[in-house]
Amino acid sequence: MNKDLYRWICELVRKNPAETTERPYSITGRKVQEKYQCGHSRNGKLVFTAEDKRALRILVKDKFDLDPFVDDLPDRRTDVARLHNNEKLARKPASHDHVLLNCPAGKLRLNGRHIDLQAPFIVSAGLTTLASAITEIDHAKLVVVENLEIMSRCAEFIMPAALHEALWIYRGDSATGARVDACHDLLRRHVAGKTVIAFSDMDPKGLEIALTMPAASHWLGPDRSMWASCLKSKYASRSGFDAQGETMAYLLSNNKTGLSTELAALIAELCDERSSFRQEHMLAHAVPLALYPLR
Repeated sequence: MNKDLYRWICELVRKNPAETTERPYSITGRKVQEKYQCGHSRNGKLVFTAEDKRALRILVKDKFDLDPFVDDLPDRRTDVARLHNNEKLARKPASHDHVLLNCPAGKLRLNGRHIDLQAPFIVSAGLTTLASAITEIDHAKLVVVENLEIMSRCAEFIMPAALHEALWIYRGDSATGARVDACHDLLRRHVAGKTVIAFSDMDPKGLEIALTMPAASHWLGPDRSMWASCLKSKYASRSGFDAQGETMAYLLSNNKTGLSTELAALIAELCDERSSFRQEHMLAHAVPLALYPLR
């Protein structure tokens, strides 16, 4: 049994259970027939009668202790482990609820407690924790960060003083274990009374991330007096700008529906210079940062 097989069986037994069902030939469907000795093939189709569906439902339930007619796979591996020897059948990956948190001041204020990150003794990207375990955030500002390395260096930026006490949250990616969906869920649950700030690269994709971030009201980026020098410098990136044409079209479309004056000006400058400036370069070259409203 694997996840694809179980989902295929669920869909089969739940749809019109009292009728015969024909399915297009597929490797998964053929595996179901062979493994459970039910159904037959006709004119290149996989055919399952109502009796086949009932028998298949009973076989799976007896073996797996889950009823494919009503039960979806559990989300967590530990929940699957109570039922089956293959814990990897869990519907979600092991890291589905993980978020990475940091604070330039070195202290997280969560769930009514102050958590000392020991920054003077060990440099780290922060604390990886379960988003669902966070019931209270006592930081007034939440900074969502696009790039991973920035999380361990957050205290080194030249930035507005209020952000030193902010909770910095890594947006997440497919490799580190920190999840984009877990980050977004955390924001949705804790936005009341908070200022959500997106900190991204100064490029079309970075601004799109900011505009689509749940509840984000501000973008953190280079001080406006530095825009031209950043985008014209030898450290600016020009090679990937053309590949972001679709993203730029999205920004220009949004610009017609009420972006802030500052963001509109930045988009125009990006279009003129056809270059971008990454977060890592902002840090490496001590570029002062400022806050800008998104809309």
